[in-house]
Amino acid sequence: MNNATDFKNETNEANVPPWRFIVGHGSYADFSISVSPAVERAVAEGISPPTVYLNIFDGDSITIGVNEDPHQVLDLEFCRANGISTRRRVNGGGAIYAGKGSGFLSLYLPASLANVPATAAEAFPKVLGHVAASLEEIFDLKASYRPLNDVEIDGRKLVATSLKIESGVMTFRILLNIKAMNTALAAQAMPMAPEKVRDKKHKDLGSRYTYLEQELQRPITHEELIAWVDTCIRRAFGGVALQAGQLSPEENTFAQQAALELTADAWFNEKSEAVRYGPLMLPGDRIGRGRRKAPAGLIWLSLLVRDGRVVRAIVNGDWHPRPTRSVDWLEEGFSGLTADREACGQHIEAFMKRQDVEFAGVEVEHLMDALELALNDLSSEVAA
Repeated sequence: MNNATDFKNETNEANVPPWRFIVGHGSYADFSISVSPAVERAVAEGISPPTVYLNIFDGDSITIGVNEDPHQVLDLEFCRANGISTRRRVNGGGAIYAGKGSGFLSLYLPASLANVPATAAEAFPKVLGHVAASLEEIFDLKASYRPLNDVEIDGRKLVATSLKIESGVMTFRILLNIKAMNTALAAQAMPMAPEKVRDKKHKDLGSRYTYLEQELQRPITHEELIAWVDTCIRRAFGGVALQAGQLSPEENTFAQQAALELTADAWFNEKSEAVRYGPLMLPGDRIGRGRRKAPAGLIWLSLLVRDGRVVRAIVNGDWHPRPTRSVDWLEEGFSGLTADREACGQHIEAFMKRQDVEFAGVEVEHLMDALELALNDLSSEVAA
């Protein structure tokens, strides 16, 4: 096996049509706002087959999750001054800095396929457990799955992920740190809330981050990465053939359309207080903010309150809601409620009982804690 175009996993114990395998080169941010949503859409619409995509990054960049406010999780002035590309993706999870030479293993798999998990609670341990085992098999590394969505080596993050299960497709994006990145630069670009690291062995980005070449003390070959992909798919999904392919004309068109939408300032700032609250605010309105760490990630809950009632709410965070739009449902349900724990808490409890919503790793008590902090904060700030 000399290159990706020669790649084919010949085992096909499941006797199913082969999955398409593509190797590409683009920045993490550019891939996330163009190619990735395009392939996801094409697979959902039945235009393209199940797809495994290995993208090797050709530059440094950052994306934030679909339910994040860039003004909360990034130092935008620092990013601009240092020429760091920043984008908001359509997938969940948190802000991630990806360096040149590292890569994405992205899976776009119809949920109807055998062995494809139907929920985030199933998908994270199943797939990431096999990702960790594959790293040990190919590179002899003692990697381990850390709930909810990381793979680590002795507490140092080697793999970051995002997951989306919608429109009949599981989109699982697995970012493997391969080469060194400037952790001091990344830490300044993405200031970390203290709640994020309270349960972590390592407390700063420099000590929490690791990469393959550091762990192995040698360069990683292309053939090894292909073998790792093969092993991940074999372990997680059984005997499925991977057949070399490329993007279709339809996917290229979808990618261009997505890039136009997802590079717009309106999309990037859509979950910010300036956009959500600015047009609605009147003199005397108050804003309360609360932050709470759940196993799945950090919850940012804020309330715009007028005359004792919630005008609008924003729920941001770096977990992986299913479906993505369910966060909108949670936010919309606060509008018009009395701004107290009883009324808002009843809404949270009812929402979390819905059968069409999954907040894996987030429980009622985590949202209630964030709510209580936001309500307490109302007494200390008056909106201008």
